[in-house]
Amino acid sequence: MLAKDIISENIPPLKIKDTGAKAIEWMYEFKLSHLPLVDHQNYIGLVSEEDILDFNDTHEQLGKFLKNLYKPFVKETEHIYEVLRVAANLKTTVIPVVDSEQHYIGLITLQSLLYNFAKMSSISEPGGVIIIELNNKTDYVLSDIARIVEGNDAHILSLYFNVEPDSGKHAVTIKVDSTEIKHIVATFERYQYQVKAYFQESDMVEIIKDRYDSLMNYLNI
Repeated sequence: MLAKDIISENIPPLKIKDTGAKAIEWMYEFKLSHLPLVDHQNYIGLVSEEDILDFNDTHEQLGKFLKNLYKPFVKETEHIYEVLRVAANLKTTVIPVVDSEQHYIGLITLQSLLYNFAKMSSISEPGGVIIIELNNKTDYVLSDIARIVEGNDAHILSLYFNVEPDSGKHAVTIKVDSTEIKHIVATFERYQYQVKAYFQESDMVEIIKDRYDSLMNYLNI
């Protein structure tokens, strides 16, 4: 899934002849703290609410006052993982998308990014989640993990590997297509894997609902 595939529709960019008042109006309408500024097809940068509030007169045109704007972007051909990496380092609610000549194409909102990542990662598919903890990276052998899961008549839908900041240990989060996973957990433990946590479908319904509601409330601030 590429950046161009997850562009949010119906959110227009600001133009250099638009006023600060119009920018504020659109930010409130779309519930965004930033909007891209363009001059014809050329991407100029991101306009923030703070930029507009610094205007002496919000009826002045944006192009007259906004110079050297913060200019983050992703290219249309970049993978969603790269979009996620950029988003993690930005303090904005949108990520502009450009072509190879840095012509503005559209923008990706955090909602669109999360929705498409969830769809791509099989998060919405029924199943269970198992988190195993490894002492070091060399203990991670994907074929062994897959063999244990598949030996219990299940399949891996998605898998993520990360280093835990507190302990420095490596964690592997596995989403499987089985809603009953205690037998898979028991097999991991039999093969000396440290199972840090696991969540069956019945356990996850309320957890996912609560976290989804919290995320939506955060994105709507």
